[in-house]
Amino acid sequence: MAGFRHVTRGARAVALGALGVALLAAAPAHALRVTTWNVLAFDPQNSADITATRLPNFRTVLGALSTDILVTEEMNSQSGADTIWNALKAAQPVGHVWKESYLSNCQSALYWDSLQVLVSNVSSFADGQNLGRDVLTCLVKPAGYVTNAAWFRIYAIHLKAGGPATADSTTRRLECTSIRNTINSVPLSNVGPNFILCGDTNFYGAYEGGYIRLTESQTNNNGRSVDHLPMPGDWHVISTYAGYDTQAPCASCIDPLFSGGGMDDRFDILFTSASLQDGAAADVVDYFAFGNDGNHFNTDINGGGFNTAVPLAVANALHDASDHLPVVLTLQLPAIVSAASHVEFGTVIAGATAQQTLTVADGALPPAAALHYSLAAPAGFTAPSGGFTATAGQPGNAHALALSTASAGVKVGTLTISSDDPDSASRPVQLAGTVLRHAAASLDSQRVVLADTLDLGAHTAGGFSDLAASVYDQGWDTLQARLALGTANVAGGAGRFSLVGFAPALVAGTPARVTVHFDPTGATPDSAYQATLTLGSSDEPLPGAGPEPDLVVTLRATVSSTTDAPPAAGALRFEAPHPNPFAAATTFAFALPHAAPVALEIFDLSGRRVRSLAAGELAAGAHAIRWDGTDARGVRVTGMMFARFRTPGLDRTVRIVSLR
Repeated sequence: MAGFRHVTRGARAVALGALGVALLAAAPAHALRVTTWNVLAFDPQNSADITATRLPNFRTVLGALSTDILVTEEMNSQSGADTIWNALKAAQPVGHVWKESYLSNCQSALYWDSLQVLVSNVSSFADGQNLGRDVLTCLVKPAGYVTNAAWFRIYAIHLKAGGPATADSTTRRLECTSIRNTINSVPLSNVGPNFILCGDTNFYGAYEGGYIRLTESQTNNNGRSVDHLPMPGDWHVISTYAGYDTQAPCASCIDPLFSGGGMDDRFDILFTSASLQDGAAADVVDYFAFGNDGNHFNTDINGGGFNTAVPLAVANALHDASDHLPVVLTLQLPAIVSAASHVEFGTVIAGATAQQTLTVADGALPPAAALHYSLAAPAGFTAPSGGFTATAGQPGNAHALALSTASAGVKVGTLTISSDDPDSASRPVQLAGTVLRHAAASLDSQRVVLADTLDLGAHTAGGFSDLAASVYDQGWDTLQARLALGTANVAGGAGRFSLVGFAPALVAGTPARVTVHFDPTGATPDSAYQATLTLGSSDEPLPGAGPEPDLVVTLRATVSSTTDAPPAAGALRFEAPHPNPFAAATTFAFALPHAAPVALEIFDLSGRRVRSLAAGELAAGAHAIRWDGTDARGVRVTGMMFARFRTPGLDRTVRIVSLR
């Protein structure tokens, strides 16, 4: 299996004969640790067991063990199970919530950190040999995983003790035949294929019939077990296997129930299903006998006053706690895709470069399986192609996503992360952004007009009124950028034209008004003055914004020496409406020196056209047009409005007030 290693926890690395397995100095950080430990007839109610002496040693070992699931064998009473539970809680009190389940017919107890796993379906089944030690089983669901690709079953066993050439070996074979048949028959649709079969096997070698039954290929291999340390020969007599021995840590022991004899047997094993070593989803990455440094074959685990796998105090505790060592399996859990569920590109203007970063990481706890994934972007968006890999515990990969800005519109879509996360093989990421058209600066609401004239009229020195030029974002709607009116400059006109209270503005559906004032003080009578108002604007400040063409307004005013007179037929004139304000109606009088196109329109304060009173060519001469104050639908409108008169050579805008 890719990534799996056996570790004896020694400080030195040596070759183990033909196996070529290295004894490594330290374990990797664990994703989930499962431990099996034969605690040897632990029963505070049994006067033959020196529980009071052994208990402090259990606490020391459990404090150093750092496990998430503990399975114990030879737990002879509920009282003994509770005692170990309390020792576990005392030894590892911070960051854990320990739960317990004990089945007396199995003489096994199960302990688990409920913050790490959910354990359910705790039950048992007989091994067919009526030895008083049934098989404890349960279903384990690691926290954070939904599908059964990360779940696994535990089967806790304790097979018949006795030598390999005795009837006891036959009994073990019969027990394993029954166990294998039972596991073969488990429906996998709900629980998944993964399992761990662990405990005290009492096997002396891989040649035993029981070992063969558990590991052989059969017609039904749902229950086939895999030994992560396949070793030929008699395990208990081969010194090069010393790093794998689990019994007995004491040659001479404090408890008369201990068998003693020193480290020379590999009885305690954690088998797994093949699915836990196939390189996909959950996998075993580490396996070791806790405290075995490979240096104490046939002697005490603390012999010589040293142990290179654990501190000497822990080795001393292992020596006196039980005549078996705990055996630990580290389970690498599946990858978990971690990414934002929504990426917002915001609002940009057509032609802009619109990019956002999507970070995809493996959110599982190291050393989880690496996350392999690809990205598929929806229409209107782009994402990098190809396959990617993210490693658990690392920051993740940053991917540049882009929004197409070739056309305006609200762009939405779903990017798909396809990965080997068993819970989220197809992870959706919502993408959204808005692309606006460029603003359109204009002096007219109906069409783009970049140059126009604002005529303040011909009046005596005291007769001039301020007039306003309207600035539009022509054609504006919610998919068009607002117009940022930034500057307004007046040049010429002998300095008599000025702006009243100008301030930059964002123009959308309502025009901006640039009010112009003419100062006739000291002006030469019967003189005409002309200036140029230049208005600078751009798109609103968004990505892709650009400048708009200048709007140029020619300003005119004529200082008359006489009071305004009715229009003469031979002169081009437009007179102020009369009466103004008006209640019933008002009249617009003007004169044309020759036939010409005329537009006379009424606008409200927002720049919306209320009524068109003239639109087309009129004959030369004097004209008068009456307006009754109604809009194009015939509905009476009231309040302040503007009347605009336009004909070649004259453009006038005047304020009017319609009363109720």
